[in-house]
Amino acid sequence: MTSLGADWAFSHLVVGQVDQALLDLALTEANATMADLSHPLHIHEMFPGTAPPSFPRLDKFIQIVDLDSRVIARSLNLGTARLPTSASLLAKLRTGERVFETLADFGDERVRLLSMPVQIGDHAYAIQVGASLDDAAATLRLARLLFLAMSAGILGAVVLTGAMLARAVLRPIDQIVRRARMIGESALAERVPHPGTRDEMARLVETLNDMLARIEQSFEAQRRFTADASHELRSPLSRLRAELEVTLRRPRERARYEEALRSCLSEVERLSRMTDELLMLARLDAGGPPEALRPVDLTAILHEAGKRLAPEALRRNVALVMDIPSKLAVNVSPAALSHVVANLLDNAVKFSPLGSEVRVGVAIEGSAVVVAVTDTGPGIPEDEIPQLFERFFRGSAARHMEAPGVGLGLAICRALVEGQGGKISVNSARGRGATFRIWLPLVS
Repeated sequence: MTSLGADWAFSHLVVGQVDQALLDLALTEANATMADLSHPLHIHEMFPGTAPPSFPRLDKFIQIVDLDSRVIARSLNLGTARLPTSASLLAKLRTGERVFETLADFGDERVRLLSMPVQIGDHAYAIQVGASLDDAAATLRLARLLFLAMSAGILGAVVLTGAMLARAVLRPIDQIVRRARMIGESALAERVPHPGTRDEMARLVETLNDMLARIEQSFEAQRRFTADASHELRSPLSRLRAELEVTLRRPRERARYEEALRSCLSEVERLSRMTDELLMLARLDAGGPPEALRPVDLTAILHEAGKRLAPEALRRNVALVMDIPSKLAVNVSPAALSHVVANLLDNAVKFSPLGSEVRVGVAIEGSAVVVAVTDTGPGIPEDEIPQLFERFFRGSAARHMEAPGVGLGLAICRALVEGQGGKISVNSARGRGATFRIWLPLVS
């Protein structure tokens, strides 16, 4: 496209220079004629002599005609031929217009012709100057060959440069691909080497390494979860098997059989609860369609959870204090929120000492509702707080008090709360109780 544009511009430049030379010669002839009105109209030829040759007149045809197409004078090199004067050309000349045209059928070559009207005395004439376009055509042919060669050279240089740049760009990508293919499930700790630059390739490597880190964490969490689940399931199954084997070893009294069956039933109930919690975590991890969020009365859910925990709180002589408004709407899934509140209240009652209290408070912070559940239990050591919401984690207080559970409740609570667009946190210290807070979206 650039070569075509250059060829077009150069062609107009060459033809423009020919036209300018014709115009200069026509003006020169007109001035010479008007300066010599004492003689009849004639062409001012440059005859051989001591004067230097006139290159502007060389190989140019000159003719003077009146506006009725009669030839008044013509240059010697025209011989008996005459430059054409069509009716349309004479009409334009009568209006005073200078006319440039190209003659394709005058002689053996294409001729560029200028017809210019002039007023000499009381009569109107036209001076016609023609020149061969053979030299211009040769120049244009050479220019086109030059443009073609330059275009081919530039195209070759662009292709070669593009190939070199592509190879330079793709070489690091090939290295990344080879290294990525070597990283499997057993080598997730490996990373793609950083190129040491700050360009797009570096950002690609950083993104891949971040993705590998997340995948490694996910696989590690899956391995840890599988190991912990296997351990937690194996313990009650082992106790259940041992209990049954001892009971069946020899005949026993009815009371001993009933005692063994109650012990087995306790282990089965623990396995059932654990299975339910594992299934819930599996559904949350699978990322299935979430329950629809809708405006829910938070106060009603808190009171309902308090009623369900009232018998256990009464048995432990723990007072449930509800410092909550009469009605407050939040945008959540009611089933998920009920599970979270029930779990937090159950933990608070379970870890609170006899004769203490569990307090539930509600506050509004911006566009969120904050539910706080505070107990007066043994508290949580500072080093255990970061692990508190991990699966199968049981703190020192739970192990010391031999509290029932397998360490899945708070992990489920966090997954459910975050699925509602909220968050959960805990503030505690050893011996000072604990306060769990959940942030839920307020209905505007």
